[in-house]
Amino acid sequence: MKKLIVFLLAIVFLVPLLFVGSAKNASAAEPIKIGAILNLTGPAAMLGPLFKDGITMAFEENKNQVAGRPLELIVEDDATDPTTALEKARKLVERDKVKIIIGPLMGDAHLAIAPYLANKKVLITTLYCGGIELAKQKQWLIYPTTLEGLCIPLGYYAADAGYKTMDMITSDYAGGHGFMNGVRMGFESKGGKIVQEVFPPVGTADFGPYLTALKPADCVSYFVPNTAESSRVIVQYREFGIKMPLLVTTLDGDIPEHVMKELGDKVIGLRGQASYIWQREDPVNKKWVQAMQKRFRRMPGGIEQNSYVLASVILAGLKATGGNESFDKLYSAVVKMKMQTPQGPLSFTPEGVAITDGYIVEGKVIKGRYLWDPIKVYPQVRDPRLK
Repeated sequence: MKKLIVFLLAIVFLVPLLFVGSAKNASAAEPIKIGAILNLTGPAAMLGPLFKDGITMAFEENKNQVAGRPLELIVEDDATDPTTALEKARKLVERDKVKIIIGPLMGDAHLAIAPYLANKKVLITTLYCGGIELAKQKQWLIYPTTLEGLCIPLGYYAADAGYKTMDMITSDYAGGHGFMNGVRMGFESKGGKIVQEVFPPVGTADFGPYLTALKPADCVSYFVPNTAESSRVIVQYREFGIKMPLLVTTLDGDIPEHVMKELGDKVIGLRGQASYIWQREDPVNKKWVQAMQKRFRRMPGGIEQNSYVLASVILAGLKATGGNESFDKLYSAVVKMKMQTPQGPLSFTPEGVAITDGYIVEGKVIKGRYLWDPIKVYPQVRDPRLK
């Protein structure tokens, strides 16, 4: 009888302890939810799946877990619309309870969601640069740098190449103005002069009226927000027989290798800015390129590289915090990161703005392939407005 009583008492005391242990294990295994606001429909729809592939690779390299916790990616489509981007940000924060968001892409979407997120203790990233005003919140990871910072090297290069005057074609939205303001800043800092700037709206099909309006200058630079529009500018520029050298922004993202092949000889000799070049002779880059080719059966570009690096930095930050995703812990850990990436060495300013190398490339045919060949590197580009 005594043995039975002892046994029953043991059960009474041990069972609650077992439940407590189980609860702790369950809590430790709760997934870390990471939201992603991507362009899956709308004018930039072809970019969303590429950004997702970069995130996927970073997750898979970490076996879809960090610090013993599984990773859960929640993807939302903003339809390349700032109002929709705000709706999706609200959904991720309020319904899904995420504390980390990768994206969105477009500058007007950043401006739409920034006020809402300002007091939400959520770490959020850009996908392809962002306005310097975002840095004031000390909440964003702005990669590979600010809008202006990305294209400052193209302005430097135009002046270094001996051009004294420039026309600019600027897609008429927040991101477009930011990128081309960077070209202006770099060019004018070295004594260059902007002769004229024209502003085609996003979604322009016929750039003829803007091209015929260009005034004589030593060169022309442009930014438009997607592959289709960039291809149209190049084709129509050639068809119009304009002789002024054309300098292009975001070449690695907007004109990847398969599009270069479609455009053919129209890209030969074309020069411009790129944030990433897949053929860089670097062991980190080579390993990543091989992994991406094996996983997705194609050559990766700047779009996948950007989202891969952002996701990798976040996961490294989570490792440093032991899986603590609270904003105060994670943001502090991430901005202290120094990493070697496929793009090159990476660090951050205290405001969360990335410091990376900037590349100038030229369209060439190398061993039968149309490629962007690096012709100049501007190391560790930093927006001069930051400390």
